[in-house]
Amino acid sequence: MKKILSIISVLSLFLLYSCEKNVITYPTTDLDENAYAQIRLVYDLPLVASSTHNITRLKYNDMLYSQIGTALGSILPNSTAKYHRVPVGSVKVDAFKSATMDVVAYTNTFTIAKGKWSAFIYQETQPPLLVQDPEEYATGHPWNDTLTYIRFVNLFHKADGVTPFGRLTLKGVRVVGGVTTYIDIATADYKQATDYMPYKLDRKGIAVWSGTESSMVFALFDANGQQLTHFATTSATTKTAHTVTGYSMAKGVNYIFHVNGKEGTNNATQAIRISTIAVN
Repeated sequence: MKKILSIISVLSLFLLYSCEKNVITYPTTDLDENAYAQIRLVYDLPLVASSTHNITRLKYNDMLYSQIGTALGSILPNSTAKYHRVPVGSVKVDAFKSATMDVVAYTNTFTIAKGKWSAFIYQETQPPLLVQDPEEYATGHPWNDTLTYIRFVNLFHKADGVTPFGRLTLKGVRVVGGVTTYIDIATADYKQATDYMPYKLDRKGIAVWSGTESSMVFALFDANGQQLTHFATTSATTKTAHTVTGYSMAKGVNYIFHVNGKEGTNNATQAIRISTIAVN
């Protein structure tokens, strides 16, 4: 028995010594907040969606940052609200498409200050629209509130893909007592981003609530108070009211709703995208 205990003691000492001698460390350096900015690039060109437009490679200042496929209306890389770090001052951005990742989809130079930014690519020949993100987001009371928060960015165009559509209002669509009701959320002119606006979620009478409302519906209204219309099907010859459905939003979470694309003369030439980014 003593012999077994002695062997166990020797093994324990050996393992302890091994652990002490083989500590794995990950060297880190502090980020100089005055020298660098954090940026997420949002791909909002007014084009009809097609995989041929997907970004497959992203470079800042001729340095490779991403090779993840990103579709129109999404964030680079992919659709997750992550930031890239770039030096403050003048920044060159190059986005490429195609399977060979060598066809230029967008290139431009812009100036950025320190902080966190969302950069919206809204025209092929223009630098991105820079919208500064807050350091802290409103979350509301953890028990009493059922609020979510929405920032609205308007990048929508006329059918030519060049002329701005004009002022738009984002509204929530709810059925109250059997009547469809439209609730104002935020209004933005072209190339404008609103503040984060509170929007009350509906518990729908659920006693033990998860904090998330699903099957939410939204609509856009023009400067004259008319709901945005579209060609709803490939065979449609007249426009009908446009809504977007199937959204799920959680209380205490902040979202960016960015509308991009363009009107069309038929279903195949229109592109109305209301895309969302959950930012906290």
